[in-house]
Amino acid sequence: MQKTDPFPFELSVTVSERNPAAIEAAAYPLAERFFGADAEVHVVSAKVHPDPDHVGHFTATIVFRQVTT
Repeated sequence: MQKTDPFPFELSVTVSERNPAAIEAAAYPLAERFFGADAEVHVVSAKVHPDPDHVGHFTATIVFRQVTT
């Protein structure tokens, strides 16, 4: 087997926060921890719904993919 192009990993993270800014602030460090601090990442999707366990919070599942050149 020979190595070819980089494997296109997608990372799915789930966070629960009160608003979009807090969701971003919680999700990006998780992507950074997985892909590395210098990696450029792209948000493939972000799905949000009310968190039934925490009033006033929303649960978001964000899918990140590293941008490869």
